[in-house]
Amino acid sequence: MIPAVEKAIADIRATFAAHRVDVEPDPAGGAYVTVHDLPLGDQYVPSVSWIAFHITFQYPHADVYPHYCIAGLKKRGVDVTDPFHKGEWKTPSVTSPATSVSRKSNHWNPATDTAVIN
Repeated sequence: MIPAVEKAIADIRATFAAHRVDVEPDPAGGAYVTVHDLPLGDQYVPSVSWIAFHITFQYPHADVYPHYCIAGLKKRGVDVTDPFHKGEWKTPSVTSPATSVSRKSNHWNPATDTAVIN
């Protein structure tokens, strides 16, 4: 992993210290990251999920996008619609049904946007 990705992962681990964080390096210098057992709040069903994303080797000059959560995630009382989509979280060693959550940052700024807050 390139140093910027390693730092992002260290920041994620520090921010989510109470949660298991799985990291799988990619061959280009980035990493696939999954943070487990995050509370989403009662407005979501289920109210706890894992969140996964790929930090590419272009980080911090590239957005961390898209994000994936537990399959079937929906807002309480609302059918799955934008920004939630059925998807699949894939790494070289894992394939899992998932809900893709659109969190694209069209104005990504590497000085202020990070893998932790995105």
